[in-house]
Amino acid sequence: MLAEFQIINKILQDKDYGIIKRNGLTEEYFASYAPQFNFIENHYKKNGNVPDTITFLAQFQDFTLVEVNETEAYLLDRLYEEYGYRKFSQFLPELSKKLQEDSRLAYDFLKNQLTDLRPHTPCKGIDIIANAMERYELLAKRANSEVPVTISTGLKELDDILGGWEFGEELMTLVARTNAGKSWILMKFLAEAWKQGYRVGLYSGEMSHVKLGYRFDALFGHFSNRALVRGQPSEGYLEYIKQTKETPNPFIIATQKDFGGQPNVNQLRNFVEENKLQILGIDQLSLMSDYRASKIDPPRMRLSHISEDLFALSSEYKIPILALAQANRAATDKDGQNAPGLENIKESDDIAHNSSKCIGMRQTSAGLILDIIKNRNGEAGSKLLYNWNIDKGYLEYIPTLGDAASTETRTMVQEKTINQMTTQTINNPF
Repeated sequence: MLAEFQIINKILQDKDYGIIKRNGLTEEYFASYAPQFNFIENHYKKNGNVPDTITFLAQFQDFTLVEVNETEAYLLDRLYEEYGYRKFSQFLPELSKKLQEDSRLAYDFLKNQLTDLRPHTPCKGIDIIANAMERYELLAKRANSEVPVTISTGLKELDDILGGWEFGEELMTLVARTNAGKSWILMKFLAEAWKQGYRVGLYSGEMSHVKLGYRFDALFGHFSNRALVRGQPSEGYLEYIKQTKETPNPFIIATQKDFGGQPNVNQLRNFVEENKLQILGIDQLSLMSDYRASKIDPPRMRLSHISEDLFALSSEYKIPILALAQANRAATDKDGQNAPGLENIKESDDIAHNSSKCIGMRQTSAGLILDIIKNRNGEAGSKLLYNWNIDKGYLEYIPTLGDAASTETRTMVQEKTINQMTTQTINNPF
């Protein structure tokens, strides 16, 4: 087995027995190199050190020495995988034999073997006490850096609460009912990131890049989306297009057609990597496929996998991911006073669990309500109210107590104001 061979060589190469001691490795893990392992172990126990290569080769003349540069974590992972494969190979014939005799005997045999067959997954973790200085150095570096530590949402009041979108470990889910305008708000967030100079990507499961481009023009250039969609000329539009084209950072949109159907997270990983994206939007989670799902898995499990894998993708590439999720019918209250909550995410509340931030939104006669329903790194529960000109992309904050008020007081007054002003839900005209 390759991992056994590599570990033996690494011990001899580094003259370090620690990999054996730290991980409790025994002869059982070295079925193909048991004599070599036992020789090293006995030499260490007797003399307190690893035998040098001359001593070792005098005992094992046919052994080949090679240089090993793999990490300990990688070697252990491969060793455990090989060990598991070997144990299963030994175990399956006996299980098959008992299954032919009596399925109950096979079940008892399987149950007794499960502990021995459990996969070994090395996980050392990080000692935050011993590594405390790392946190200070990171803080000092960020404090003295001219590079922003987050991407602004484009809405000052939202930034004050959320701190912006973080680079990694950031899956923000925006929850709303059908036709509430959540795709517009997602595009708003992404357009603001593009204005700050970031490379932006968006997967759209329903709309073409042309219509989304018109929405971008409404949000960024404040041209009438209605006029653009209907083919009506807009003054200054050509000059705006020429200026926009000169901007170096891209805003890349991919549709189902580009992916050959609903993409899974692995395909989005390629999309991020190929385009060197710094922020990714997803419209929406229900229009993605799950590469981990079996045919019998319900939608709830599929969405749970997708959101879990998207958070891992954010951590891997150190980018924020902003996704849309559909709210269920229970999210509609008769007075239209409340945005959807965590319990209203359609099919899967695991989406909320896997998200770092969740925002509920609703259009009302009072204006657009954004409800901070989850904020992993700060406070939640605040409601923000905006006057929204959806056609030309303007969002104007409606203050209720002023910026000097405490968040708790401001939130109470905002809720009272929203409840008083709201009488009905206004449908998104686009």
